This record gives sequence, structure tokens and C-alpha cells, in this order.
Amino acid sequence: KGELLLLTGEDYVETVNDHRSSKRPDMMVFGRKYCHEDVYIKIRVELTNATYLGGGGLILVMSFHFAEVSFEDSDFPYRKSR
Repeated sequence: KGELLLLTGEDYVETVNDHRSSKRPDMMVFGRKYCHEDVYIKIRVELTNATYLGGGGLILVMSFHFAEVSFEDSDFPYRKSR
């Protein structure tokens, strides 16, 4: 939960469709560095009316793993140039 709270628009990489379930919301992919390693974070935000959740929403972490290919600045459409 703490890591999700640290994500910003500058960490955003792309939005991808869930090919397994077209009725589910799209997933958002973010990228961050941890211990000098690039890490992909893929989440899906779902709104729910479930009373046990207070009628709010869920953030489902779909993937949180080291990147197979290093990030490039061009991978981040909302990142300011450094």
C-alpha cells in the first residue's frame, strides 16, 4: 500500500487492456527504481458498491516485478526531462 501511495503521474508508463476479461477496467502500468533496479507496477482500479468496502473502490496489484528491459526516459510520457 505504501508503494502505491508513492506513485505519481511521472511514473506512469502506459494503459493496457485485460485480454482475459473485456468487462474489467484497463490496467495501468507504472515504473520506478528500487535499489538501482527498474520495477514494473501494474494495477487495476475497480469501483465497487460492496458494503463491506464502504462502497468505495479497490486497487488490485496485478504485477510488481523487476523489468526485463531497462526503462528509457521515452517510456514515461508524463515525466519531465531531467
